[in-house]
Amino acid sequence: MRPIPKFEYHAPVTLAGALELLNELDKVKPIIGGTDLMVSMREAVCSPSHVVDLNRIPELNYIKEEEGFIKIGATTTHAQAATDPLTVGIPALHDAVSRIGSPQIRNRGTITGNIVNASPAADTACPLIVHDAEIMVQSVDGTNMLPIEELFAGPKINCLEPGELVTEIRIPKPSADSMSAYKRIGRRKAFTLSVVSAAVYIQAEDNLCIDAGVAFGSVAMTPLRVPEAEDMLRGKELTPENIREASEAVKDHVNPITDVRGTAEYRRDMCPVLMRRALQTALERMR
Repeated sequence: MRPIPKFEYHAPVTLAGALELLNELDKVKPIIGGTDLMVSMREAVCSPSHVVDLNRIPELNYIKEEEGFIKIGATTTHAQAATDPLTVGIPALHDAVSRIGSPQIRNRGTITGNIVNASPAADTACPLIVHDAEIMVQSVDGTNMLPIEELFAGPKINCLEPGELVTEIRIPKPSADSMSAYKRIGRRKAFTLSVVSAAVYIQAEDNLCIDAGVAFGSVAMTPLRVPEAEDMLRGKELTPENIREASEAVKDHVNPITDVRGTAEYRRDMCPVLMRRALQTALERMR
């Protein structure tokens, strides 16, 4: 096993202090859970000279409802989110954080770290996308809000500039007539990356779809929203036939690859299957 390269460790106790360090230091990386960063460092994918630990900053650890949003702080772990009543009210996200990795990973890893790592297979990405989440990006120069989809620039590549930090995830509070679900296929039930995943969001009245969200993981260079499938659901009754038609249409909009976890053909074929399963679960929860 390769040793972890030497680095200088910093543990600020305020957000302002952390942002100053990220702005001033060269070859610097922020760390919260470290479940991705430490692996990358051990494999020499990245070799920061400085690591800024955000865990001692209390203002970054919270889940709260405010101004019509569910707000999740940067250091909130998957385990915290899985047991918080506010996150339970966002079913697709709750599905993801309850099953991601192992108990050890859920106790250490964070939702923010999961999305900033920008893996196409990130479990929390698709649920956040279908719920129209935004991220708060801060630096010493100020604060910016971005739709979460803009965070993903490519496989393991995010849009953050040096010195910028995602400090909060904001999710519009779901309406009472809405529901969501997240489904995934992996080589095992846990301790593994998704071979393919799907999240759906529906808002319905008397089985008539008013609004919809559909997103897939591990089928493109980034987590992928499919507005064409959403358009096929809106304004229609959520019958098995309409759901099947919209689900089959997603095959034309995904662009998966073949790797050690699965073939492109398998991933493409599983997209309609997972979308139907997720919609069925969402409808059952709604009823």
